[in-house]
Amino acid sequence: MAFGAYNGFVANASADLETTATVVTTCTSGAAALITMNAGASAGSGSAAAPVRRMTAGAGKYLVYQVYSDDARGTVWGNTASTGVALTGTGVSQTLTAYGSVPSAQPAAQGAYSDQVTVTVTY
Repeated sequence: MAFGAYNGFVANASADLETTATVVTTCTSGAAALITMNAGASAGSGSAAAPVRRMTAGAGKYLVYQVYSDDARGTVWGNTASTGVALTGTGVSQTLTAYGSVPSAQPAAQGAYSDQVTVTVTY
C-alpha cells in the first residue's frame, strides 16, 4: 500500500491521505477462510481488534495510519475473527480491497515512512 507524499501542515492539514491496495488469495472451493492483518512492525499501543498502526522513518519518527476493510473506512481490518474478512474459497484467485488512511494534521518530521503488515489467511 503506497500513500504517496503527506504534509500535515499544508495539503493534509484538514484532509486525510487515502489509498487502496489489493489482497489476492486462492482457497479451495467451498472452504471457509479468514483474512487478518496484524498491527505492523511499528505498532502503537492498542488491541488486535483495533490496532494502532504507525509507519516509521527512524527512531522516534512516526506517522499514524489505518487499514480498513470497507470503502467508507469505518471498519478496521484487524487480527481477530471479528475484525478479519471472511470469505468462501472458489478455487480461483479472489481479490479483496484494503482501504488505507493517514489522518490529517499530523506534525510528522520529513522522511521516508514505511511499515510492514503481515496478512494471514486461515482456512
